[in-house]
Amino acid sequence: MINSQPIGQDLTLVDINSKENLSDKDRNILIEKYNITNEILDYADDTNERARLEYDEQASTFLIVFNVQNENVDDDTLSGSTLPISFAIKGDQLFLFTNNSTHYIKDYVINAHHHFESSIEDRIWEIIFNTFDQITSDYNDRMSDINQDRNRIQNHIKRSRSSKNQILELAELEDLITYISTAINGNFNVVKQIEIISTGKIQDINLTKKSKEHLHDSIIEIEQIRDQANLTSDIIDRVANTYNNILNNQTNTTMKILTVYTIVLSIPTIVSGFYGMNMKLPVADKWWSWFFSLLVTGALILMILWDLHRRDSL
Repeated sequence: MINSQPIGQDLTLVDINSKENLSDKDRNILIEKYNITNEILDYADDTNERARLEYDEQASTFLIVFNVQNENVDDDTLSGSTLPISFAIKGDQLFLFTNNSTHYIKDYVINAHHHFESSIEDRIWEIIFNTFDQITSDYNDRMSDINQDRNRIQNHIKRSRSSKNQILELAELEDLITYISTAINGNFNVVKQIEIISTGKIQDINLTKKSKEHLHDSIIEIEQIRDQANLTSDIIDRVANTYNNILNNQTNTTMKILTVYTIVLSIPTIVSGFYGMNMKLPVADKWWSWFFSLLVTGALILMILWDLHRRDSL
C-alpha cells in the first residue's frame, strides 16, 4: 500500500507499507509515477538486504537500507529479531519502505518532522538522522532488557544448581546478541558512509554545518551502542563459559562419587568370592566365619576410604 502525505511545506513522505513483499501493483506505481528504478526497488524489497548506502545516478536517488527491530518478533525465530527498512531520497520526496513488522518507523519519521522547521536547509537529511537516533534508542532499550535477563540468569546460577532452562536461555541470549550486534554494526557502517560522502564533492548530499554536527552526534550514539553490544556479547560468552565449567565440575563430582561407590561395593564381592572357590580358607569351618568375612570387608572398606581421603579424592 502506498500513501503520500506532506511533511511540512517543502517535503513529501511516500509511505510504502507491504505485508511481506512489495506487490506488483505498488512496484508499477513507483516505477511509472515516481520514476523509481527496479534496482532501487529490488534493494528495498529484500528482507535479507544488508545495511547499505547506494546512489542511483540514473534516477538521482539515494537509497539507505537501515536495520531496525522487528515489532512482531517470534521467540522461536530469533533470526528475524532485526529487519531492514529502506529510505529512498529523490528530490523533495522521502520514500519509506516497511512491512507490517517495521511500519512503526513511519511514526518515527513523523515525530522527526515535528522537530525541524520547514525553512531549514537539507531538512530531509535532518529528519533521517533524527529517525536514526530514535532507532538507536530502541537498540539501547533492547540492550538493557538483554542485560537484565543475563543478570537474572547469573543470580540463578549463584543461588541454585544449574538447569536445562538456564542453558537454553543463555543460548538464546547468545544468538540474540549476535543478531543485534550485526544489525548495529551494519547501521554504523551506513552512517560512516554518509559522513564520508558528505565531505566529498557530491553535490546531492552536501550538508550544512548543523546537519554535519547532527550526523556526527548520530555516529557517536550508534558507536556507543555498538560498543555496549560488544561488551554485552563478551559478558554473555563469559557467563556461558562459567556455566559450562560449573556443569563440568558437577559432572566430575558425580563421576567421582560413582567411582567411590563402585570401589567400595566391589569389596564385599571380592571377599565373599573366596568362599565360593575350591580352596581352604582360614577359619572357614567355624560358625562365626561369616562374621569374620564381614569384619574383613569392613576393614578393607575403611582402609580404602582413608586412603582416598588422604589423597584428597573425597
